[in-house]
Amino acid sequence: MKKHSAFTLAETLITLGIIGVIAAITLPVLTNNINSIIYKNQLKSAYSIIQNGFDRMTEAQGEKITPRLYGGQNDFYPVYKKYFHKIVDCGYNNPDQNLCMSRADTHGSEDGGHNDLVYKSFNGNVIDTDNFDDGQFILPNGMLIMIQSYGTVFISVDINGKKKGPNRLGQDVFTFQVTNSGKLVPMGAVGTTYSNANNFCSKTSTSSVNGIGCTYKALTEKDFFKNLPK
Repeated sequence: MKKHSAFTLAETLITLGIIGVIAAITLPVLTNNINSIIYKNQLKSAYSIIQNGFDRMTEAQGEKITPRLYGGQNDFYPVYKKYFHKIVDCGYNNPDQNLCMSRADTHGSEDGGHNDLVYKSFNGNVIDTDNFDDGQFILPNGMLIMIQSYGTVFISVDINGKKKGPNRLGQDVFTFQVTNSGKLVPMGAVGTTYSNANNFCSKTSTSSVNGIGCTYKALTEKDFFKNLPK
């Protein structure tokens, strides 16, 4: 009779152990790669959506949209939101803090700055929300749009909404700036207010708005989302 070879229990356990070790090593890398693709695609989609709204506003108003014309504290938001459909309007003064970013004077930090305790900087520190609180609204896809219009015009977007993390500037919260020439450009690009990456898109910066200048890098650098700070 022919003898049939088979794995012993010890050999089977060793094999399963090796598979487990390999899985433990590769699974986090695979998860990180998948998340990086999701975040980048969401950011590109957000850019397209807010650019489309900006273009429609420009066409309807019959003039270039610039900080000189719409840089008053409550000038840009009430006009811009008209070019989006079925939004949840967070308003200007008292937004729903479960869905929207707290307005700057809602939470005062010890040093007199302003913050929403849910949102953090690029590397996990408390942020100053003063650049995000001149009107907010939520799109049907869950993205949260936040406006700053006090001498400047910034349009920021939480690409997956407040209820989903990580709620960090430069990771799932990105900012665009309206230039004096009437263009909408990613923050961090040359000529924008927060173009210094050492201060505003850094794993070590202590700036209260660290991450606000990451948008340009997130759109142009291939592996940006694979190397986010923890």
